[in-house]
Amino acid sequence: MNSFRLRPSAPQVARLTALSLALVLAHAHASTSSRDALDYAFRFASAIVSDPKDMGKAQSAVVWDLANSGAWRDAEALADKVEGWRRGATYADLAAGLARVGRSEDAKRMIAKAEAFRPTIDGWQNLRIASHIAAAYAAMGETEKARTLAVAVATEDPQQYGGMSTATIASGLAAKGELSGASAELDRLKDAKDLDDPWWRTVGYVDMARGKSLTREQRVNALRSARESADGIPGWKKAEALESIADEFRKIGMPNEAKEAVGSAQGILAALPDTTPIKAPLLSNCARAWAELGNVVVARSLLVEVESLAPKVQDIERPVVYANAASSFAALKDIGEAKRLYGLALSDAASLVNARPRALAVVEICRSIGKSGVGLDESMRARLDALYAGLKDPW
Repeated sequence: MNSFRLRPSAPQVARLTALSLALVLAHAHASTSSRDALDYAFRFASAIVSDPKDMGKAQSAVVWDLANSGAWRDAEALADKVEGWRRGATYADLAAGLARVGRSEDAKRMIAKAEAFRPTIDGWQNLRIASHIAAAYAAMGETEKARTLAVAVATEDPQQYGGMSTATIASGLAAKGELSGASAELDRLKDAKDLDDPWWRTVGYVDMARGKSLTREQRVNALRSARESADGIPGWKKAEALESIADEFRKIGMPNEAKEAVGSAQGILAALPDTTPIKAPLLSNCARAWAELGNVVVARSLLVEVESLAPKVQDIERPVVYANAASSFAALKDIGEAKRLYGLALSDAASLVNARPRALAVVEICRSIGKSGVGLDESMRARLDALYAGLKDPW
């Protein structure tokens, strides 16, 4: 998954958060105008007063964008403002991210904040925070703490957290260089008992392949295991995993393997009905992948197709489709097309009658602008200010 972030149902949240940890993308440091876009995104997220659940989810996503841009201090400052149980999960995610870039003392401080916050939350949300904390301990190489907490979480809810627990334990072992132990843990998921098991096995192997201490041969072996594992993932989730695997193959100089993975992902997506909300964004990511592999012609043709799909999805999904296509044009260095599509995204967001979906759409648009490097111009700022001022009943 490149720049697009799914808007999952509640049971998917932990799964997708772990993917974002396992497949962290390296974004350039945000320019001032790009950072401004993320500031707008957080403002709109925090305006969703009618639905604290959506507010917290949107706020948390913006915090992670700031972290990916290298703005760790700003990310922590906004994490303190995240609504509800997601604040604890966000602290843990920041701890994991800091550990992965070698800032171990900061990671320890953030995980302490997560641990301190967790007891203030009851019910399944407490368990969700615990799963994030376990992943953070794994990233920090604290294998026993990760294992103890991951097993406890999986014992409470084996259906949702069983595969995640195994991947978390494997991640901790890999972080300590114990690759054979990590592989043994992941291969426990090979004979899938649950539909999510091949997903978690794939996540674990891609996470392993990103390890900085691994030799090239070890990274290649891990990616090949990830590619084999991805074949067991059902539906469009397989395409999402293949896009991430392709990105890693490209980074280590294996373009043929990368092209095979992107081509397979594209084939899966082509078969989906045009009204499927995820089709256009993932095709847009395929376009970006082809561009990075040097096939700009295919990339542009896919983006033309993506734009043609936008009118076929639900009104509340359409702004995000346009925004994701815009970010892919930005990756192609076609800033004119990127701005045109961001303009369409803002227009469609403005047309949404209720303030809640309008605000959520603008959050996603601003996140995309912030990560794309396009940044905000004065016209965009004026439109965003007008949209913000218009957030009122009906929500």
